[in-house]
Amino acid sequence: MGIPGRGTVSRAGYREYINSRAWAEVRARYWASALPKGCYVCDAPRRPGMHLHHRTYKNLGAERLMDLVPVCPPCHDLVHHAHRTIPAAARHGLWGATKYVRAQVHERKIQRR
Repeated sequence: MGIPGRGTVSRAGYREYINSRAWAEVRARYWASALPKGCYVCDAPRRPGMHLHHRTYKNLGAERLMDLVPVCPPCHDLVHHAHRTIPAAARHGLWGATKYVRAQVHERKIQRR
């Protein structure tokens, strides 16, 4: 996977981690915590299939619960698309792209799929 907590993860390592028991335990801790459960981007309430989105990959494998935010699958796709394709969204990294998409959705400039 790379070095946990150093942001050196490969695509294959990321997939391996996301399918690991360690990630399942992090997810379980998040959902059992007092942290928000609705979609950070569109404010949809928690429902089956909700994702936990990494605000940064810097701590991947050693993430704190505060490194994560819940997002519904359509918003998760929007965030990663914006991060890859919109310079203004990607300027401040993955978390910047997440906040950019949230603002755009709330201003109804982006429609969720």
